[in-house]
Amino acid sequence: MKDRAMGEGVRTVGPTEWRRLDAFVDSAFAFAVSLLIIAGAEPLRSFDDLVHALMRIPAFLAGFALIILFWLAHRAWSSLGPRRDRMATLLSLGVVFAVLVFVFPLRLLTETALHFMSGGALPGGGLIAGFDQLGWTYAIYGFGFSVLSALYVLLFRHARAGLEAADPTARAARSWARTWTLAAVTGIVSGALALSPLLPVAPWLPGVAYWGIPLGIWVLAALDRRRIRRAVGAAPASEI
Repeated sequence: MKDRAMGEGVRTVGPTEWRRLDAFVDSAFAFAVSLLIIAGAEPLRSFDDLVHALMRIPAFLAGFALIILFWLAHRAWSSLGPRRDRMATLLSLGVVFAVLVFVFPLRLLTETALHFMSGGALPGGGLIAGFDQLGWTYAIYGFGFSVLSALYVLLFRHARAGLEAADPTARAARSWARTWTLAAVTGIVSGALALSPLLPVAPWLPGVAYWGIPLGIWVLAALDRRRIRRAVGAAPASEI
């Protein structure tokens, strides 16, 4: 009866299908990590080549952390027990596609950024030539980041739509959707800054824009705590 109430045209995926979907998504993220390594890998012919390969570890670690961040978000969505239907499948496959494309600008930016921050000690100096290429790389990365984040917004909103409003899981889905909305907006802002005349003056600005995500999360959490305190304080007066 509950499945019928969801409306006609919505096909709920069975346990076997959604387990296979989650396994496929996990495998795709693992493959994305492999692409991150392969993109900068070269055959080792000497000890110097080994040292050069080891110097790429910081850039790989930075890219790895970002990919894992997106994987953990999909795992969090799965743990909410969302409705598994065609829309959920389509959005999950969209995440897989976006992540596999996202790997390439990610590798360029992490290696270039760490080369710059290390004063040239780490590899990555010849990957991007000039502010024009840097701007477009930042823009491609930023807009790709926004698309991927928007897919997560849709995933968590889809999860919330299948839950009761008073369900704590619905509140968690709302919080996740809000966080990824902030991430999507940040990616667009970063991409716009990368294509603006400010880039030659402050080439670090598009990257610094992403620090607005944890700051925004902290502000939203503070506002939530303030709203809860006000609601608790107003409760006795309303009962009088």
